[in-house]
Amino acid sequence: TETSKALQLSLLEQLGLPFPAARVINHAAQVAEAARGLRFPVVLKPNIGGSGAGVRRFETPEQLEQAAQAAALDLGIDHTALVQEYIPAAEQRIVRVEVLGGRYLYAIRIYTSGESFNLCPADVCQTVGGAELVRGACPVDAPRNNLRVEGYTPTPEIVAQVECIMQAAHIDVGGVEYMIDARDGRLYFYDINALSNFVADAPRVVGFDPFVRLVDYLEREAV
Repeated sequence: TETSKALQLSLLEQLGLPFPAARVINHAAQVAEAARGLRFPVVLKPNIGGSGAGVRRFETPEQLEQAAQAAALDLGIDHTALVQEYIPAAEQRIVRVEVLGGRYLYAIRIYTSGESFNLCPADVCQTVGGAELVRGACPVDAPRNNLRVEGYTPTPEIVAQVECIMQAAHIDVGGVEYMIDARDGRLYFYDINALSNFVADAPRVVGFDPFVRLVDYLEREAV
């Protein structure tokens, strides 16, 4: 699940949980048909890869088709990609929920620092038009990159949904990210991570050091 965005969406669908509408393609020639019926803008996301690598945003069907005709679409190392609706995040923020032992550990809200950043359904990444998104604002680096980060407690319902996702994915230690659509207030899960990139300066942000709890967990598991 961690290595395949398509499998992530399949898992969320099986669980009946909301995610941005998307279609899977295996060839650039399929992109126009895949995007038909989706709400623009859309993002094209290689199936395999993280930190926003290769993700591009397209404002119109014409822009997307032009990129396909110019052979300018990156489908990634497995020649598989998602065409997915771009979700404008309410208050330009996302929430990352970390789990340990499959149970809720903490959550953080990450806000963009200005107009040079946008939130996309892949990661918190810098983007201009159809340019490739970059790692610069991933959750673990957010405080170092002058992004506003704060501890946050999701509702019990969301916590239960996150735990359900991680248990179904057989992930003991990792994170789930979601956002609220600025247009209609709907919640969308958009990323499942099998690595806990604990937020920098965690004691200040969430009130404790998650690495201490991780070590305690690993010691218990080793017994």
